[in-house]
Amino acid sequence: MRGQAAVDRGHPAIVLLVAFLSLIAPSLTAMAAQPLGEFRTFEAMKGGAGPQGIALAPDGALWFTDRSANKIGRITTTGEITQFAVPTAVSVPFAIALGPDGAMWFTELWGNKIGRITMAGEITEFVVPTAGSAPRGIAAGPDGAMWFTEQFGNKIGRITMTGEITEYAVPTEGAAPRGIAAGPDGAMWFTEVKANRIGRISTAGEITEYEMPTEGAAPEGIAAGPDGALWFTQGKGNNIGRITTAGEITEYAVPTEAASPEGIAAGPDGAMWFTQFAGNKIGRIAPDGTITEFPVQPAGAVLEGIAAGPDGAMWFVERSANTIGRITASGEVTQFPVPPAGAVPLNIAAGPDGAMWFTEYVGNQVARITMDGVVTGYALPGAGAIPLGIAAGPDGAMWFAAMRANRIGRINMAGELSDFRVPTPGAAPARIAAGPDGAMWFTQSEANKIGRVTMDGAFSEYDIPTAGSLPWGIAAGPDGAMWFVEWRGNKIGRIAMDGTITEYAIPTEGAVLQDITTGPDGAMWFTQRAGNKIGRITMDGTITEFPVPTAGAAPRGIAAGPDGALWFAEWGGHKIGRITVDGTITEYPTPTAASAPQGIAAGPDGAMWFTEHATSRIVSIGTGR
Repeated sequence: MRGQAAVDRGHPAIVLLVAFLSLIAPSLTAMAAQPLGEFRTFEAMKGGAGPQGIALAPDGALWFTDRSANKIGRITTTGEITQFAVPTAVSVPFAIALGPDGAMWFTELWGNKIGRITMAGEITEFVVPTAGSAPRGIAAGPDGAMWFTEQFGNKIGRITMTGEITEYAVPTEGAAPRGIAAGPDGAMWFTEVKANRIGRISTAGEITEYEMPTEGAAPEGIAAGPDGALWFTQGKGNNIGRITTAGEITEYAVPTEAASPEGIAAGPDGAMWFTQFAGNKIGRIAPDGTITEFPVQPAGAVLEGIAAGPDGAMWFVERSANTIGRITASGEVTQFPVPPAGAVPLNIAAGPDGAMWFTEYVGNQVARITMDGVVTGYALPGAGAIPLGIAAGPDGAMWFAAMRANRIGRINMAGELSDFRVPTPGAAPARIAAGPDGAMWFTQSEANKIGRVTMDGAFSEYDIPTAGSLPWGIAAGPDGAMWFVEWRGNKIGRIAMDGTITEYAIPTEGAVLQDITTGPDGAMWFTQRAGNKIGRITMDGTITEFPVPTAGAAPRGIAAGPDGALWFAEWGGHKIGRITVDGTITEYPTPTAASAPQGIAAGPDGAMWFTEHATSRIVSIGTGR
């Protein structure tokens, strides 16, 4: 993004002016205060980037997960696509595998569930016992059960055909297990992306771990090979690895630099085939380690899962191109477009120009919406940047965290984009806020650090004392420090301007903390996604918790309103909540069912503005001010 020319606001490929609903109120200058609890809805943009995992089914078709559309898809070898909606809104279906019962089983990354879908499209869901565990990889085991990884729970799960779940803790803290596959030795083998290890778990739950030869290799996908070994990808090591059942590891460098190999599967030709997330190629590695690469168009397709089809070809997903691809043994590629999903707006903040600015998770944009509903989008260069948090900076620009790109971005009011690469590789910046020192402070979810960046791009980084805490929301406090939440650490953190960090444990175990803001009472207020509570912490660390009335509301974003109350988004309850400083909560159901509201912020018009994850809409609710 650095050095990019100014964006032409009239260019149709970049600027998307979205017509708002026919019954929208008049312009802001002529409009009275939006009544308390009244909603105004604006359609956002369409995006893609949905398909994630793929697997062969017993009906001769390939079944895949569509994380953005929140559906399970089925594609025949002729390219005919059928989709089935997952019951839990915005569950983010991720990996998928064939079960011993003839059904397809899949993980729901944010829904925290394991799903099962029959060939007729009937879906059943099973809740994972550990809250906020983020189930990711899944595979059938030799014992007639399905085995899955819990990336944030740091466990390996086992689920029977009747839905009974058993969990086994990974020995290494914060290992972040991801891919999993059945080995030829009757055990399950899995990757530990943060611990940089390959794990083996017996059907009795005994775990052994093997260290990677390459430091910081970040193993991702794993699959059994025809040679009796397990083959895996190294996202950061840029290698394909092979591990025998005795634990001996061999690595083979991928020819394309920084290709970031992702998914891997055995092909019908006796070789292993893999996707390149950043290299935008399909790779083939022979048993002797010889690698052949096949480029995929368009550029920036973001290749993820891969599986062997019943037609002798390999099938793969192109997340950012929103396409299912097919490649023959000779390298001939055919592509089938998946119906588009929404832009999936996430976080929102008021800009210095009197508009609201928000990030689009799937649309890969930063967008701006005026008070009368006109939306302008600014595309981020490079696919799959995953912009998350956004905040106004002291320099009159908007600053945002691009998680997958590992960058902090800046966009001025003319739409000119620039960015700064985070020093720690794979830090995964999540949320960002302006500090009292004239710099921007941000959370590094994977690096377990708090970052600081000045207006000219100079970085400082501070390690969080609790290992694997997964810091998320961050905000400036009234005491001149920055306050942040630790999603997995289950703590509230405070960092002074000199980098000194203090942590305060939350009374509710497994609360899964999401967002934090300064309240009008001089305290910090935060959301508990799994705890289903709103929390308050004073400057001396005293914590009070208030249960949200709606069960499973899963509150996410929170912000102070102009009415002296705190407003929050209920992602699972599909409501907007309002809590006074004495803890009284009022809830307002969103106009659209299953909307999954996410980010929320006060607007310059006296209303609260929020994003709807599931509907790709921007909505405002009146505060009466």
